[in-house]
Amino acid sequence: MALDMNKIQMILQELVRRTNDELLRVRNLEDRIQSLEERTSSIEELSLERTRKANDKFAELDVSIRNMSDEIVRLKNTVEKIGRQIDKFALKRDIKEVEKMFDLLSPVKQEYVTKEELGEVAR
Repeated sequence: MALDMNKIQMILQELVRRTNDELLRVRNLEDRIQSLEERTSSIEELSLERTRKANDKFAELDVSIRNMSDEIVRLKNTVEKIGRQIDKFALKRDIKEVEKMFDLLSPVKQEYVTKEELGEVAR
């Protein structure tokens, strides 16, 4: 029976040793899992923050694009108004014609004939 008790004690010691080894492995695995969970949580928070920032930037860009679109429409309308006004402007050749007419009708540039001179020409 002493042999059996020694054997049983050795078996129990081996079982305790193996159990301790397995417990150590489980604790190591738990620590790894905890570390992975912390990393995952950190990555999720970082991802959410970046998503929020990207959404904010997209919203700003959307507002900016809308403002630019409105400004382009206003500029287009202004250009169209200017185009309609340009059609009303006188052309250079029209102004030259008016200048020639003024030159023809200008009393300063015309020579006057006296009655006597007109009589001499008529005779």
